[in-house]
Amino acid sequence: MTNPQIAGETPTPRHHPSPETLASFAAGTMRSGFDVVMSAHLQACAECRAEVAQFEQLGGHLITEIDPVALSESALAATLARLEEPSRPPPPRTAGGLDQLLSGARRRWVAPGVWAARVDTPSHHDDRVFLLRVAPGATTARHTHAGAEFTQVLEGALDDDGVIYRAGDFVELGEERTHHPKVHGSDACLCLFATEGRLVPTDLIGRIAFAIANV
Repeated sequence: MTNPQIAGETPTPRHHPSPETLASFAAGTMRSGFDVVMSAHLQACAECRAEVAQFEQLGGHLITEIDPVALSESALAATLARLEEPSRPPPPRTAGGLDQLLSGARRRWVAPGVWAARVDTPSHHDDRVFLLRVAPGATTARHTHAGAEFTQVLEGALDDDGVIYRAGDFVELGEERTHHPKVHGSDACLCLFATEGRLVPTDLIGRIAFAIANV
């Protein structure tokens, strides 16, 4: 599976992460798994790449302004101990790295015209990072969330309560949102998601589909 945002040109995104979310990514404090969705957006969005670069520059400047403090006697030992711990792989910031990660996802058909694929990337054990492809005329289950949800539209377009998100667009939702996204237009829609906790379907069909997809 080739990510069209990486392999070719896409329209300029119109929907972007919040400044707070961009700053969190730049600082390296973003929740694991969510950083992969952010990386996918940055591949498609020059505007957000520039903002992240500005946050990184600002962070570096602020570090130089911090007054030095004396280290504790245990600081060296604690640092050496941390070096022995396995490191978490950074989110893929290169086109090839992200494309390779997404191409390895295994598809599961969860309904006619709908498949999902878990993305093998570091994340909290209760979180989900996955691809979802919905064909024209097919539908997703109405659901709410246990926590935050990031969505990056990779192909096609989706209609979320009257707001149209196209390839390259980023959607950031909180746990209070209940929605039922639908495919917009005549092309299939492929999205990359990260969810804090599992999705919470509001009907029996959704519970069955989400159990099959393990999302």
